[in-house]
Amino acid sequence: MNFTSKSRTKCFWHRQTFCLAMALGVVLPSPFAKAGPAAENESIQYYKMLSTVEYAGKSQFSSQVETLFTVKKQSLWDDKVQYLISTNDFDLMDSDMNSGQQSTPKELLFVVDKKTGYLLGGDEDLAFWGKVNNQCIKSLKKVTKENVGKTWEQSFNLSSFGSSLPNDLKFTLTAIQLKTKVLGEMIAVRALSEPFIVKVAKEKGGVGPVESKISAVYLFDPEIENIYLSISVFEATTNINGFKEKLRHEIATYKTDAAGVSFDLSGLGRNFGKFVRKLGLTKEGLKVVKEKESSLPQWAQSEGLVASQVANICAATACEGALNPVVTVYIPAARTVALQSTGELATAGGIGAVSVSSALAKSVPGVGTLKIAVAPAVFMGMSGTTSLIVGGGTATAIAVGTSGSSSSKVRSPSTP
Repeated sequence: MNFTSKSRTKCFWHRQTFCLAMALGVVLPSPFAKAGPAAENESIQYYKMLSTVEYAGKSQFSSQVETLFTVKKQSLWDDKVQYLISTNDFDLMDSDMNSGQQSTPKELLFVVDKKTGYLLGGDEDLAFWGKVNNQCIKSLKKVTKENVGKTWEQSFNLSSFGSSLPNDLKFTLTAIQLKTKVLGEMIAVRALSEPFIVKVAKEKGGVGPVESKISAVYLFDPEIENIYLSISVFEATTNINGFKEKLRHEIATYKTDAAGVSFDLSGLGRNFGKFVRKLGLTKEGLKVVKEKESSLPQWAQSEGLVASQVANICAATACEGALNPVVTVYIPAARTVALQSTGELATAGGIGAVSVSSALAKSVPGVGTLKIAVAPAVFMGMSGTTSLIVGGGTATAIAVGTSGSSSSKVRSPSTP
């Protein structure tokens, strides 16, 4: 691929997020400002993340990453909890950007206030995502645990994030109870957004609209404390530059042991398969034509993927419907996607010559027997015969399904 240089692309994303944070006037306290000395209790969890970033227009781009994250959780004084997230595959902190200033390369550190759910601190890049997290917590209206077996609506006020993002992001949520053979009772929650507009810069100047939507499913334990599986699909389409363009971001995570082996989710059954199919996952991916391979256009690399991550934070918070932080999933995802968008993770491990839905079916016991994907679809009408290998994997794409009902009442779901 015709990727930009590593130093230039790192500076671009750093500048993008820093400017957003500064424009918002985000000033978060130091993680240790009021936390006090750490208590002895510490827990460690692991999860595997699969992420794809794809674009098709006059040119094409595809990047896939598979990585194992380690999450260390430690209780501090004053109801604060410290999270330390790391991976051996790449540097989450971009430590070479500020040579000599990073003491713990590859690691993300932030603190969450258990009483409010607010994210407190981290580096300057995390300030923006902390602002989004905290705004989502403020907007929460429904408690998921009280609505299992029902469908409801949730909206998030994003008016403080500037003119690029929509003022409000609205979701239809559905929660169902499931039972697995090994882990017992579980709760699955699905969030389907209404279409929303992201405003981006045109190639020849000015600003134009990009129609976007996101869908997500989270599988929790009965107390909605632990995430065992999450899948989300973001899609944005536009013709502001005189031709059709589509950006797609798909991400999935699942809980594992220290070796990266998934927990056994056997027994989820057909209802869960139908539940996930509304996300619009497909079995076949983007066939990148060699003559068209390129880097992401500016709008997709900046406003498009920032919108994707903001929407992911909103969807995750809506699904959890509680103050327990799902930041352990979406903060490292935001970092990973930032690097993917510039091509920097092209050699950081690959999903393989399969779509994310197929990778989940292969790696997570109990998912392989379910049909979580819809019928194969041609991405953007392009069906070139040459596949582009990225990081050991073949580029793939996933189509997005339709959003759910718009009724404002809490109701019982008809069919998953």
